Amino acid sequence: MRLVYWLIAVPLLVAAPLFAISNMDPVELSLWPLPDEWVLAVPVFAVALGSLFIGFFAGGIVAWFGAGRVRARARSAERAVRTRDIEIEELRRKVQDAERAIAALQADLPPAKGLPAPVDAALGR
Repeated sequence: MRLVYWLIAVPLLVAAPLFAISNMDPVELSLWPLPDEWVLAVPVFAVALGSLFIGFFAGGIVAWFGAGRVRARARSAERAVRTRDIEIEELRRKVQDAERAIAALQADLPPAKGLPAPVDAALGR
């Protein structure tokens, strides 16, 4: 991915100043409904690079708003995962407490006489 970035960025960084130097001639800009006194004389490169700049940020804003639902779903999923992680930890603690209680009860039981060997093994004796 970095290679693609550099393959695009370096030529643009070289081309932009060369374009600006080559296109220094002024051009008149006016908007149709405004009177003729509102005419601006700006270099061609400023019009071209300014249009690219505005288009880049307009596209970024559109993409950001378009991805809003995806970001909301990701936040919701993250909250659900956190909630489930907390529930899992609580259940683990309850299982450990139950295992300790069973072990304590087994330790308090008197040794049984005459129980078959599988029962003793199941009781941990």
